[in-house]
Amino acid sequence: MLAAAYEVAKIEQSKHTANKRLDVYRNVLEPYFYMYLIEKYGTMLQTFWETYRPPLFSENAYVIVERRAHPNFRFVLQNMAWAAPHMSVYIFCSDENRAFIEAILGDKAVSFHIMEVFHGDVSREEGKNGYNHIMTDYHFYESIVAKYILTIQMDNIIRRKIPDSMFVGDYWGNPWAWRCDAAGGGGATVRRVKAMIELCRTHRPDPSMGVPPLEDAWVAERSTVFPPFEFRRAHLMESVPTDDPVILHQFWTFMDAYLQRPRDDVVQFLTHLLTIS
Repeated sequence: MLAAAYEVAKIEQSKHTANKRLDVYRNVLEPYFYMYLIEKYGTMLQTFWETYRPPLFSENAYVIVERRAHPNFRFVLQNMAWAAPHMSVYIFCSDENRAFIEAILGDKAVSFHIMEVFHGDVSREEGKNGYNHIMTDYHFYESIVAKYILTIQMDNIIRRKIPDSMFVGDYWGNPWAWRCDAAGGGGATVRRVKAMIELCRTHRPDPSMGVPPLEDAWVAERSTVFPPFEFRRAHLMESVPTDDPVILHQFWTFMDAYLQRPRDDVVQFLTHLLTIS
């Protein structure tokens, strides 16, 4: 499966410009990696899931904001459960995918905070706008009972157990290769709830006006309390490669960096990177 992903990436590399390849890799390669993970770890995660029930309240909580019936939903939920079963879980969904989520959860649904905040089937751009709106609205953070949250998107992979040491600072995410000195962002971010309420209420007091185009960049630009680059790099990986991160976020978007190496070397690296232990 990983060798096939490499070959597909090589084909796409030859067909598109560098800017276009980012979006192509993001969408075309994702199924290969999740199929590999399900084949390799699906049974283990399902076994853990069978007796799992998260607490309703905890100091640190998971947060998912997703309005789609996404094909990775089951894997992501089971991966989260395995990585930190002691964390409560908040799922902000839509009227379009609530039944889908509840079908996955079954009788566990009562142990999750499921909040229907989106409505209707919308375009990709409208979906992004809705996500950016809610993540910069201070009311959103006021609805969460926790000190810290770890946001998880549908293209995240948690490789290792979530350590308590991750919950520091006010806001941070994976380092950006193009701006390593910033707090970062991406599909997995750590946010102190009180700090986010204050930041969003200060800089966007009227949530009905002016939705930022990229919520993580918007928050990062306004955040001053976050851990150093090496700490962020050791925990969250996207565009900056590292050997043993806790969480991966759509690293395949940046496959150009790996395609310069021989196929066998890349497959070996991917096999290591996609190890859950």
